[in-house]
Amino acid sequence: MASRRVSPLVVIAAGLWLLTGPVCPPAASAAEKPEDFYDEVGRLLYSIDAQGVVSMFETDALDNTLSVTRGTRESLQPRVTEVSPPSVETGKITVVTFKGRNLVGAKFSAKVPGIKFGGSAPRAASAGVPIEVDGSVKLGPITIDLRTPIGMTSVSLTVIEPQIDLAALARKKEPEYREFPAGKPESCPEGMIAVASSKGGFCIDINQTQAGDWVSVEKMCSYKFKRLCWAEEWDLACKDNQKNNLGLQNLLGEWEWTRNSEYAAAGVLGSGGLDGTENEDWLAVVRGKEDCGSKGRKDPWLSGTRPGRCCK
Repeated sequence: MASRRVSPLVVIAAGLWLLTGPVCPPAASAAEKPEDFYDEVGRLLYSIDAQGVVSMFETDALDNTLSVTRGTRESLQPRVTEVSPPSVETGKITVVTFKGRNLVGAKFSAKVPGIKFGGSAPRAASAGVPIEVDGSVKLGPITIDLRTPIGMTSVSLTVIEPQIDLAALARKKEPEYREFPAGKPESCPEGMIAVASSKGGFCIDINQTQAGDWVSVEKMCSYKFKRLCWAEEWDLACKDNQKNNLGLQNLLGEWEWTRNSEYAAAGVLGSGGLDGTENEDWLAVVRGKEDCGSKGRKDPWLSGTRPGRCCK
């Protein structure tokens, strides 16, 4: 059989391909795209430059820069080293503090239905967040996810039954109402309205707190650096609101806890106090069921949940 001749042009072309190799597009640049991350009010949290260096900015409530930390994405991943308290109660709001590092801009979430997280302003080394646990949430451990624009981590909390505040139960003397010095506050914090009287003035929240027992509602106010309103303050605010339309919301229609308390004969709602007053029960004063004059007395722990209103 005659041999098949190969064209010299084919041989030359093949040699050139072997020498040069296939033609490929140039490799993409390894540099990162610069990016900035801000919070809901426009404060800069993180900045990533073209070389991939991450800068973390810690600021206070007035947007003053407290610290700037720079590093790689890996070195600025959020880390949690301590959780306090380690448990949260069903049907209540608990302020939980997370301590660690690189927590600026942290957002909290849980996959378990019935867990709600309040607002927080995380610092680099700590973040305090109110956590509300619905009464239907199953008791036991839950996982809390903490995310920043740079990464995420997870921590564990334990859901427990509501605990009785023995310190409050052992209260031996009911609080007494004191008149404030004459004069109306010139200004009030956001969400509050100034109320004046002939003997004093104070600030009162426009709306109610969330519902809870008396101790829980009192704590809700203290977490905001406020206090539960006295019944006398509530009465002044209600009448002033009807007369001058102050803008107070949901003031009537259901009972609201107040800071006042009264003693009732044992057996009315219980069987005596824990402080030795065997013939008396300590009851909290509630206001607002129907009108400004509505007044009642409820067991602080065993008569169900209801809202209150914070004053300052």
